[in-house]
Amino acid sequence: MESSAAEQRASSAPPTKTRPPLGSEAAPEPKRSRHERQQQQQHVATNATPTPARGGGSSSSKNITWVLSEVRGHLEEIADVEGVKTVLDRFPECVLVGGIAARRELVAALLGDHGVAVSAAAQLVAPGQRQPVVFELRNGGDDLGRLVGPEAEAWLQSVTKAMAQALGQRLKTEPLRLRLSAAGCASLDVTGLPDRCTQSSSAMTDGICVRHLGSSSSILVCLEPGYCVELCRHFDPQLKRTVLLGAAAAEEDEYTAAMTLCGSAAATQLERRFATVCRDRAPIWLQSLERLEARLARAQGEAREVERREHPEELLQKARAVGTSFGRALEKVISGTPGCMAGALTLEEELAEFAAAASKGLCGGDGFLSPQDANSAIADLFASFEGVEGYARYLRDEVRVPCADMRLNGGAAWQRLLSEIEVAMRLAHPPAEALTGLMLNAIRAGGTGIHGHARWEDISSKLMLGIAYGPLRQRIRYVVARVIWVLKNQKATVSEWMATLSDGPAARLYSPLFSEHLRILRDYPVVRDLVFTAFDSAVASVGEAVLRSLEGTLMAACINPAIMLRASTEPSLDPRKAASIPTPQQQTGKAAQAAKAARVIQARERVAQEMRKRERAAAGNSGLPAQLLDRVFEPDDGVKMLPFVEVKLRSAFGVLAGILSNQAFAFSDTSLANLCRREVDEAMSKMQGSPQQKAALHAKHKELDGVAQQVEQRLEKLRRCCTTLRTAGVVVTSA
Repeated sequence: MESSAAEQRASSAPPTKTRPPLGSEAAPEPKRSRHERQQQQQHVATNATPTPARGGGSSSSKNITWVLSEVRGHLEEIADVEGVKTVLDRFPECVLVGGIAARRELVAALLGDHGVAVSAAAQLVAPGQRQPVVFELRNGGDDLGRLVGPEAEAWLQSVTKAMAQALGQRLKTEPLRLRLSAAGCASLDVTGLPDRCTQSSSAMTDGICVRHLGSSSSILVCLEPGYCVELCRHFDPQLKRTVLLGAAAAEEDEYTAAMTLCGSAAATQLERRFATVCRDRAPIWLQSLERLEARLARAQGEAREVERREHPEELLQKARAVGTSFGRALEKVISGTPGCMAGALTLEEELAEFAAAASKGLCGGDGFLSPQDANSAIADLFASFEGVEGYARYLRDEVRVPCADMRLNGGAAWQRLLSEIEVAMRLAHPPAEALTGLMLNAIRAGGTGIHGHARWEDISSKLMLGIAYGPLRQRIRYVVARVIWVLKNQKATVSEWMATLSDGPAARLYSPLFSEHLRILRDYPVVRDLVFTAFDSAVASVGEAVLRSLEGTLMAACINPAIMLRASTEPSLDPRKAASIPTPQQQTGKAAQAAKAARVIQARERVAQEMRKRERAAAGNSGLPAQLLDRVFEPDDGVKMLPFVEVKLRSAFGVLAGILSNQAFAFSDTSLANLCRREVDEAMSKMQGSPQQKAALHAKHKELDGVAQQVEQRLEKLRRCCTTLRTAGVVVTSA
């Protein structure tokens, strides 16, 4: 039965891997991690009774096998490096093909002439083996000492315990690697396959045979004639890498049967063959390792360069340079040269997105305008028109804001914004409930202070502060929130404009740094976050400046509305009017002194006349009746006089709203120039990053440094492998 199965395997085509039926005994093992495979490929260091070295085992053969173990150990630690697995697969192995008895006899001879060799061979070649086992046999020399009695039994138990992993009912494909070192032991690598691989054919058994018998670096050790020879011929048709020992060699040549039995002579012959193959292939190994070393050296240089570029200080310097270019690009975009449609919106779409951002708490500024205050001011304006659509319709149809239906971005959208915030500021009005309660508020504002009884002028100022400050301050917050939101949303337009400079005619008109810095923005998320955060900080600074300026004007006008309402006077600059009094240079003596005294008197009269003129202008524009001027407030006069006060307050409110509207337009427009020419540069130069960004930068740098160190460690192991091969005396010249 076994012979027919072997003949069928030899005559058929090379086996291919197919998935066995589920639930079968030969079902594939679950995929193991590299750490589990390394644990499975353990090494067992053993000692045996020292015996004289065989005559066939030269010192060079022992040297090359120990070098092979050292190189293999280094390479297995870096097996995940591309190309290392290929080098490991090129290391030779002596694959035993034969029955259990023949393999045990050969393994016992390879272990050396000591008491436990036969028992150890019985454990190493067991009938229940379900996994390929690779024995790294190494001659430890005579300095290991003699193992007898309990020490020999302990050595045998360690071998038995290690081989227990290869026994069982389930077939395993990954080999178990054991290292056995003993005095008088042969120096070579031997692979024992499960019995099922030579007795039956399945997807897993065929895969194991192809991996070990079909490898061009394997030495096939045929121990029995018949199906074993045919199996070797299937994978090695010309038997160039096949060694016939024992009964297989006796059938080929009956005169050499006594010399080729599975004893010490066979062990010596196999050891010589293995050493010769190792010496012949050592230059090829070195050549492959040198190529891997050169590739890892380049990778190490690249890893260190990436680590240097990702250093926190280097990234900060790079982010500052990118931020400066971003500010210059913003100036170009705002000046009206975007050349792209990124972020382009109609007025209604812009207001809708602005309202959505406000509802999510994304509007306002840090420390000076909270998102809640901004959202309240925005909702107050839109509520007057029953929503965003009504406000946009009013601006488009009644006010006729320019380009309301066009999709705009950059400078055109900014000019449309200035028109819109001017209208929004003028739409402010005093609340009806404040005007209804004027009498009660006037009585509350009356009384006596450190300057005496309150006068009607003081009462009107307090009422102005009460009815005008709140609504106008709400509208100022709306204006500032709109300015900040529009400026922050210019980032997409600026980035798109920088992208248009990568090719085409526009690339010749601007600095190539724009394209280079845009690439950095896209490739480095940390740099992009730093630049955009610094830009938002600069926008918040100009928004705060606009808010403080408008609130200062509002506060001053509410405290003293008479100053705001006072008519301005113009000096007389008519050169045709002759001087009424000659200058002292035109006269001498007493006439000069008289002229000087006359000029002093004229100056004093002119000042007094100017002050009287201003008082009359203020009285005429105050809105108060003449009988209330410079008069103490009396509650009894309130019912009769408050209508005049209300007229004055309404007039003052309208004048103040107009002043704030003009200033909102002017301050916002000026803030944009300040942003492009000063605030952005200052924000980029002060860029330090938040604690979270600093932590992310240091964590990224630490990770890259760890990668570079890992590459350096792998490179060091490869260099040790190359040095070991060069200094072992088995490689004369480097490939």
